Formats: sequence, C-alpha cells, structure tokens
Amino acid sequence: MIRTPPLLPYTSINPTETSSSKEAESPATDKKTQPLPVFSKKTSKLWNHFSISPADPTKVVCLHCNRTISRGKKTTNLGTSCLFRHVQRFHGHVLESNNTISGDVPSADIHIKQELVDTSVFEAEPSHEPFDQHHPVAKKITKLIAEMLALDLQPSAIVENAGLNRLLEYLQPQYSLPTSSYFTSTAIPDMYERVKGVVLTHLKEAEGSVVHFTTSIWVSSQTREYLTLTAHWATYESSVRPQGQDFHCSALLSVTQIDCDQDMQDIPKQLEYLWESWITSSGLKKGFTLTDNTTIRNTLEDHGHVTMQCFGHNIDLIVNEAIKSQRMVQNLLSIARKICERVQRSAKAKEKLAELQRIHQLPENQLIQDVPSKWMTSFFMLERLVEQKIAIDEMSIECNFREIISCDQWEVMLSVCNALKPFEVACREMSNRTATLGQVIPLIHILNRKIDMLFDETVGIDNMLRSLQEAMVSRMSATLSDPRYTWATMLDPRYKTSLFTEEQAEQCKQDLIQELDLSSSTSVAENALLPNGCSEASDLTSASHSNRDSLWSLMPEIRQKTKNGEKPKSSELSVLEYLEEDILDQNCDPLDYWNLKKFLWPNLAKVAARYVGCPPSIVPAETLFSTASVNCALNQPRPLLDNMEGLLFLKVNLPLIYFQY
Repeated sequence: MIRTPPLLPYTSINPTETSSSKEAESPATDKKTQPLPVFSKKTSKLWNHFSISPADPTKVVCLHCNRTISRGKKTTNLGTSCLFRHVQRFHGHVLESNNTISGDVPSADIHIKQELVDTSVFEAEPSHEPFDQHHPVAKKITKLIAEMLALDLQPSAIVENAGLNRLLEYLQPQYSLPTSSYFTSTAIPDMYERVKGVVLTHLKEAEGSVVHFTTSIWVSSQTREYLTLTAHWATYESSVRPQGQDFHCSALLSVTQIDCDQDMQDIPKQLEYLWESWITSSGLKKGFTLTDNTTIRNTLEDHGHVTMQCFGHNIDLIVNEAIKSQRMVQNLLSIARKICERVQRSAKAKEKLAELQRIHQLPENQLIQDVPSKWMTSFFMLERLVEQKIAIDEMSIECNFREIISCDQWEVMLSVCNALKPFEVACREMSNRTATLGQVIPLIHILNRKIDMLFDETVGIDNMLRSLQEAMVSRMSATLSDPRYTWATMLDPRYKTSLFTEEQAEQCKQDLIQELDLSSSTSVAENALLPNGCSEASDLTSASHSNRDSLWSLMPEIRQKTKNGEKPKSSELSVLEYLEEDILDQNCDPLDYWNLKKFLWPNLAKVAARYVGCPPSIVPAETLFSTASVNCALNQPRPLLDNMEGLLFLKVNLPLIYFQY
C-alpha cells in the first residue's frame, strides 16, 4: 500500500517550458544571411528564416524577431529542431502560409510539433479565439485546478478570486475559468468516481486477494469526529504501478463524519457496508483490522470481525503510565514547559538564547513546546533542553527566570531522555510504510532488554523504569504468543525462528506446513480448469484411451508414483529450504525478498504476503491522513468544506495512484 526511491507524484505534471532553448533579446542584427561555416549544411528550408550569428557559430538569429537561439555547444552536433520549435511557437503564421517548411522538417521535428500541440497546457495558439470547454488545453487546465482544490483542501469559491483569475488570464488568455458550482457539482464528483475506479483496480492486484485495514476516529478542534478506513495490501506484480516502486500498497477508502455519542454502535454497520462495496463485491478477502480505539475494537469483535491492537497505541499507553508513576518526572516536565513557554513569549529571552548558542557553538535550534497528552512531544522538549543545557542555564539567570534547573534535575532529565529514546525509536520504526507485523515481537524483546539495562545507566527514575517493565508484561505478553505475530515473525526473512525456543520454532514450522497444504489444496480446488480450459481429470482420461499404445501414456502414472513416494511434500520442502537460508540484514524489505522467491516457493510467498503486507500500527495511515493542510482544515477556525470527505479522499489517493486516472 522498494530499490529505487518512489516517484514524487506532486511534481509529475510540469507546465511546458516557455522555450525549449535559451532565447534572449538581442540588438538588431543584419538580416542578410551570413556565410555558413564549413561544418554547417543548410539543407532545411528553415534556414530561410534564420541566419548564423557572426559572434558565435553555434547560435542563430531569427529573421522575424531578431532573437538569438542556441543550437547546442558541440559544433559537430547542431540540429534544426530548436529552430522549428521557435517558429512553431512565435511565428505560427509562417507555418500556415508557407507549406514548404513542414515538407522539409525531419520526422523528429514533426513528432515534436505533434507533441506540442497535444500536451502543451500554456502554449499560445496562433488563433486568439477563446477555448470552449471541450478544448484539450481548457480541459487540462480545469483538471489541474480541480486537483489543486483537492490537494490543498481549498473551497471551490477560490475560483472566483480575482488573483487566480488574473494569473490564468496572463498565462492563458484564451481560457475561461468555470464557475465554482461547476467544480462542486461536476469536476470534483467526476474526479472522485474516476479515482475510486483506479483505486479499486489497484486493490484487485493484492497478492492472494487479501486486504488489511486500519481504522480510527479523528476529532477536530471544532468537535467534529471522523471515522477513517484505510486499506493496506502487498502486490508483487502490477500492471498499473510504475516500475521501481516497493510492494507495500495503501489507499484511503473512506472519511466519514460521525457523532461518537450516538453513532458508535453503528460503526460496524458502516464498516461492513464499506467492506461490501470495496472488498466482497470485487472478489477480495478481508484480512486483519487494526485500530487504536478500544470501543471500535470491542464492537467489531462482538460482530465476529478479526481485529488487532495498534502497536503504537500500546506503546503510548505504556509510556504514559510510566511518566505518571513518578512525581519527580512530572515536576521536571512542569518546569521544562514553563521555561519553553517563557522563551516563546519573550523576545528578549529568544535573542539571549540565540546569542548564547552562537557563543557556545550550539545548534541554533528553537525550544520545543510539548503537548502534555502526547508523550513523544514531551520527550522532544526534554531532549532539546538537554542539547541546549549551557545556554539554558545562563539564559535563565540573565533573564531572571523563576524556573532554574538544578544539576540533579539535569541528570534526571538526561535519564528520562535515555529511558524514552528506545520507545521513540520503536514508534518511528513502526511509522515506516514498509513496517510489518513481523517486527513487533523483535521490538518487544529489544525494549524489555533495554529497560533492564537502564536500571544501571540512569539515576532517579527507578519507579518509572519499574512501571515500564510491568506495563510491557501486562500489555505485550499476549502478543508474544499470538499466532498472527509469531507467523509474521517467522515469515520475515530478517528474523525467522531466531527469537523462538526450539519447541516454539518446531510448532510454528509444523503449523506453517499445515497452512501451506491447506492453501495448496484450496488452490487446486479453485483452479480445477487448466489454462486451456480443460479439466485435469478429463485430460488424463482421454489421454489414456486415445494413446493406450503410446509409451508416453505411462507418464501420468509415473508422475503419480513419484508424488506418492517417500520424498518430502513440496510444502514441507519449501519451509525447510526457507528456514535454512541465512537471515537477512535489518535494512532489507521482506517483500523484496519474497518477490524474488515467489517462483521458487509460490504458496509460501502468498502466505508471507498475507502477514508481511499488514502494518503493525495505524501510524502509516495517520501519516497519509495527517498532513499539514489536513490539520489546517480540521483544527483551525476556518469554515469547513462542504465536500470535505470527498476532497480528503482525493488528497490522499491522488499521489498514491501517481495522478493516473
């Protein structure tokens, strides 16, 4: 929902360059054709409109407008394509009145001419008549404006603004901007339907037809609540995604405004409707559903849905409990907040801090004001204060702050940062779009080990560390024995069975072999017809009767005996071969590995995609949904958009489908 970096969808559409070559106004030049150098061959009739520049033989001067045009730097490789583009752009009437030019233009120039006519958005045409709404250029500009409304979450009324109209009139005078009602009633709804169809096409390429989901509730500062549903899946081979992309896919399926006081019991019905319209009706299979909302999780489980707890949410609960368990840490956070707030409000303090940073050669970073309900912002606040310790001490004294951090408090602050750092790193790992369920169990073991080490490395936070230990056991112990996580870990080539006991590893191996046997038999039953449309049984029967005297008629019997021999089953063999391979480096993407192995162990690769393709946290979905402009739309006191749900759907999914719809 890896290899070369993904494409940058926001820059995939560029306006046509104002000129294909460097053009500059030059003083009036003698229009008499200059003698040609020996390396130039005037074979094209385009030369009736240009002369060689006397100052530089690699440049020519237009006889119509006296502009100097560069033909390149190498004198042995000077073409006429740039000359034709100049004539086509600035002197189109010549092309219309003089047919002799186009007859002598190379095929490459003709192709360029057609490309300019077809794709240029801002190219001025020889005719100055206004475009109608069906003109290719007008349709392209209107499409880009509709995309702008979605990407920037702007109200359609922006098209009535004088500034935008003046800009468009300058760039393309022949274009008339449609009314705001057109975008609201036609352009945006049409785009929504087309993008929805493309997203569905991407979904149908899910490996094994399995799609996982993350769902959550967003609450804006305007007390509006939104139910979001995001799909995640793995795709090894795709006909719609660009080459070089990773195999992790995702798409926002729905953003719906709800009332949590009244509609919480109706959420399963809403989700079931979405699953039916997106998944079941398309022949896809619903995988796991991750959520950070306990009410949603309990309600879905009551209705028989398979749910999983968000790993990031569990970490939040664990750390918040630990911070509250030690009063010294809470007092320290209170002092830190007051210092950051005073610096933020005082121009004098800001100037003094900047001066001290330069004197002590510290990073010139501003202090961070935390959000008390979000522990990670508190961690960043403390980490920044520790970084600026010398400057903070001197500034607090010179600016007469009442809050002065003592030496002991600085030590405790450093200990708190060291204790929270592993949890921040774990959350950051899980926020990666390539994160998998297989990373959960390894991270639990790492965090438990790190907490044990912190007792000897920190001072003054023993209560906090004990709380972290207890919370890890109470909230994460069930995960260590959850078969979904153990399978995901075993199918991640970076871990396999290295974190399990011998008994656990053997049990996992046997369960996986059984699962492969089951999926293999199911696959055979579902694909009873061979690619040529004949069933396997009828094919073998006809062969035995029609070719009874042929030696080759014995082949089916020989194959059957080979299958029934003492040789290990293919599923068992594939599991054994996989487990015998070396463990991969941590930086590897497991789906890259399974893409390479899908032909060697096809059934195993499908099962792996089912687990590896599921994210361990809703954080990747939050990253898609929580962009700066989304926060602006949801949290700032501005009028809410009438079609917010549709615009959010387009905003998130347009880049994900690379603006191809």
